[in-house]
Formats: sequence, C-alpha cells, structure tokens
Amino acid sequence: MKTTFGPQKILFPMPTSLVVTGTMEKANIVTIAWVSLLTSSPPTLGVSIGTRGYSGNEIINNKHFTVNIASADYMTEADFCGITSGKDVDKFAKTGFTKMQSKHIPSPLIKECPLNFECKLVKSTLVGTTNHFAGEILELYMDTDKLEDVNNPGSLITEAFNPLIYIGGAREYRKIGEKIGDAYNIGKNLR
Repeated sequence: MKTTFGPQKILFPMPTSLVVTGTMEKANIVTIAWVSLLTSSPPTLGVSIGTRGYSGNEIINNKHFTVNIASADYMTEADFCGITSGKDVDKFAKTGFTKMQSKHIPSPLIKECPLNFECKLVKSTLVGTTNHFAGEILELYMDTDKLEDVNNPGSLITEAFNPLIYIGGAREYRKIGEKIGDAYNIGKNLR
C-alpha cells in the first residue's frame, strides 16, 4: 500500500559533494548532495545551495567553483564542512584537506577526493530559498589508480572510488553496493 505525504525533500542515493569556492589563499568548502549532470554538450553540472549560507553568495560573486566527490573515507570531514559556516572557520585547515590548484579557475580542488570538476558559472536561478547553479565543466580530474585504463575515464573501478552516498530524508551516509547489471545493456533482455 502507498501513502501520500505531501511535498518532501526525499531522494536517494546522491553523491556527497564538496563544493569549493574562492582562491588558493582563501577558499571555502560546503557539503551538498544536490548535484546533477545537466547537459552533455557542453558538459554541465547543476549544484543547488540554500541562500542562508555563505557559499551560494561566493559562487555568485566569483563565477566559478569546483565540485569534489567525497569518498567514504572522509565522511567525518565531509559532514563537518556541511554543518560549519565558512564565515567562521577555515575548513581546509580544520579538516586537513589539501588544496590543489585548478587548471582554468581560481577555486581550488580537494586532493583527497578521487573525482573533481572545475566549473565556470553559466547560469544562476533562485527557486524558493535555494540557488540553482549551472556550471560548465572546464576540466575533469580522476585518480588514475582507480581506473582500469588510465586513458579512459569511463573505466572507473567503483569500489576503489568508494563514493560517500547521502540518503535524503533519512539523513544518513552509506557506501555503494555491489554491481548488479550493465546500464544500456541489461534492458535488452526484454526485447
């Protein structure tokens, strides 16, 4: 039996993402799970950040940001970056995360994250009390020791990336489970 609950903010699973704004000298990290691919040409990420915090205004002012996908190994640090204001704390210093220079923008990457995106802000929209940012992906970084073929970003070894998964609604973190099928292929069994 299904029951209605009215509008809710429940969706899962989502990658726990550390969004960095600023410069190598002064950068802020915010933890969000509301990240999605928007377009493939040009490749674009969507990032949603509430208006109450510091990070949304930083993205609007700077016009660039990085998205760093956290591994489960850094769950405590990722959670800290989401519950602490960048106005009050240097989150890089407190967490021990290492800043890496981006190739195209001033916002740094987080070295400890196995997957990183450099993004240039191309559109910002306010819906309710949430900023929705569309960022064109200017560069993709991956830890090559987590790839089957170092020349193919699609050859990632999911278990090696060990992404930290957020379950919206339940407000919990999880690890990814076992592979159960190949996308764009398993459905052919019904043809």
